[in-house]
Amino acid sequence: MHRVLRAPLLHFLLVGGVILGLRMQWNPGDTAAPRPRIAIGPADLGRLREAWTEEHGAPPGPVAEEALVRAAIDEEVLYREALARGFDRQDAAVRERLVRLGGFVGEEAGGDRDALERQARRLGLERSDLVIRRHLVEMMRLAAAWGGEEDLPSEAELEAYLARHAEEFAEPARVRLTQVYFSEDARGGAAPGDAARLLEELRRTGEGPAAAAARGDAFIRGAEFDGPPAALEGVFGPGFAEAVAAAPLRTWVGPERSSYGLHLVWVHAREATRTPPLAAVRGRVVHSWLRECSEQRAEGVMRALHARYDIEVAARQP
Repeated sequence: MHRVLRAPLLHFLLVGGVILGLRMQWNPGDTAAPRPRIAIGPADLGRLREAWTEEHGAPPGPVAEEALVRAAIDEEVLYREALARGFDRQDAAVRERLVRLGGFVGEEAGGDRDALERQARRLGLERSDLVIRRHLVEMMRLAAAWGGEEDLPSEAELEAYLARHAEEFAEPARVRLTQVYFSEDARGGAAPGDAARLLEELRRTGEGPAAAAARGDAFIRGAEFDGPPAALEGVFGPGFAEAVAAAPLRTWVGPERSSYGLHLVWVHAREATRTPPLAAVRGRVVHSWLRECSEQRAEGVMRALHARYDIEVAARQP
């Protein structure tokens, strides 16, 4: 348990438990109390720039700095809202962290767990400890994006989503072929003649690819290829894909040159790019739908949360 805040899997399990047990009601219209203030001052900007420079080796440009400021404001908003909702008192990982911190700084190391937690809170460690802060921010971020069963899409909505994102889910064009390989390393100058004679024989006898594949030399990638036409170049080298694209179906052609030698080629079939039916990609479509909805929900919640604060950013020096 003492490593719980360091373990990503446990971290998210605990976060999930809180979210499942607490359906947040966002109510940005409640403005009876004075709006709290968030200020990003010159010193804060300096620390953001310093951290960026240390990581990237150069100061941030205007776009990067703007993103840094937005991220810092988002983090502060999420952290304050998490505390306001009592996440630090409901989450077992945060409380365990406070117990450990209380044991480090408490006068009595043998105090009970509740006493150690109270000691840590009296010292304000739930607000000053960086590990707790990051944990609470992530909890709040996940809560902002969390949806319920009522947000699950209907069949019609999934079909419409697949149609709108057809390119994302499209299955690439495919070509399936069998090739007979003639190694110039093994056969030397005889390879072109051997290939031409076998091609003539195969065309004359009508022998199909199943039997013919064993008539050549062993090929490192095997006799069969079934994949995107673009992958042909990676397997056989430059120029081979163009030759296959021009070849008629279900007949022997060649010899075609690759990076390895010569090949006789039988193209079984070509399939154009197509959008698969929903049944074939349902899991991917649902996952993409939920991710997109979560992002949109989180953006809306963040806008509502930002509206609760007066946010000031110091003028940036060139």
